[in-house]
Order: sequence, then C-alpha cells, then structure tokens
Amino acid sequence: MHLILGGRYQGKTSYAYKLYTNFPAVYNLENDSPQSIIAPGLIMNIHLGVKKLLAENVSACDFFMSRLDVLKECVITGDEICGGVVPVDGFGRLWRDETGRLYQMLAHEAEIVDRVFAGLALRLKGA
Repeated sequence: MHLILGGRYQGKTSYAYKLYTNFPAVYNLENDSPQSIIAPGLIMNIHLGVKKLLAENVSACDFFMSRLDVLKECVITGDEICGGVVPVDGFGRLWRDETGRLYQMLAHEAEIVDRVFAGLALRLKGA
C-alpha cells in the first residue's frame, strides 16, 4: 500500500500517476461508492468514502480494515481534513475523527506514506 495524504488540490493524484503510470482500476470515492473497491488500483478521495459510510451508519475504520487484503495492493489518496477549525456539527466532528483514525491505521499498514504539499512530496515512511 502507498498512502498519499495532503491538502485539497496539492497534487496528490498527479504525484501518484508520476510514480505509477498505469493503474488496473481507478476508484474516485467522490463519485464511486466504497463498496465498488474490489480489486487493486488507485483509490482517490478516501476521506469522502469515510463520509459516505458514516452517512450509512457504517464504521469506516471497520469497513476499510476488513478489506485490507485489497487495500494493501492499492495507492490511496486522501485530503487532510483533521486540522484547523473543529466542525460545529456533530456529523462533521465524527467525520473528521473517523478519517483521522483511518489514516492512522492505513499509515501503520502501508509500506510507503507520503505527504504532498504544493506538488512536492515528503516521504514519511518507506523506501
């Protein structure tokens, strides 16, 4: 697994395509459901998958960790939503917290973890 985190529009997807020129499957969780992830590939916007699952009263951490065998063969991108102003509404706080917990679990399992800012990658874990 290669986990790529960073702010919105900071170049995460471009960076993933620069490193891995061809993906067998691409899942964009802005439009696709998390349940559509059935094979290795590029998973974009995992933070939005968390939001969709929570809206269905499903634990995102449990959902994604139960699919770890597939995720270990994926490149995963997600926006950093866990800093800054704490959301006022309960659902926003839950989404932020659950996303942070999932990122911690994925980072633990990933072989490589990068943070991308202004198109520049900083390797946090791995070779």
